[in-house]
Amino acid sequence: MALTQLNTRVPEELAGKVRAAAQRRGMSVQDYVADVLEADQAAADGPEEMREARARMHAAVAYRKWLEGGRSEDGAMDMGEVFGA
Repeated sequence: MALTQLNTRVPEELAGKVRAAAQRRGMSVQDYVADVLEADQAAADGPEEMREARARMHAAVAYRKWLEGGRSEDGAMDMGEVFGA
C-alpha cells in the first residue's frame, strides 16, 4: 500500500489529547490518526446507523466550536430538527 503524507495544524490541546490517546493504546501518533481517519471513512461508507452516528458526532463537535466561538444559539436548529427526529 502506498502511503501519502498529510499535514495539518490542530490546537495544542487537541494535539495533547491525541498524543495521550495514542500512548494509551501503545501506538504512534501517525498510526492512531490513520486509524481514526479510517474508522471515520468506514462509518461514512457504512450502513445508515453508522452514517447517522458519524453525522451526529461531527455535528456535536461543530456545535461545541460554535458556542466556544461566542456565537448565539438564537434561531439555531436543534439536533432533532437537523436529523428529522
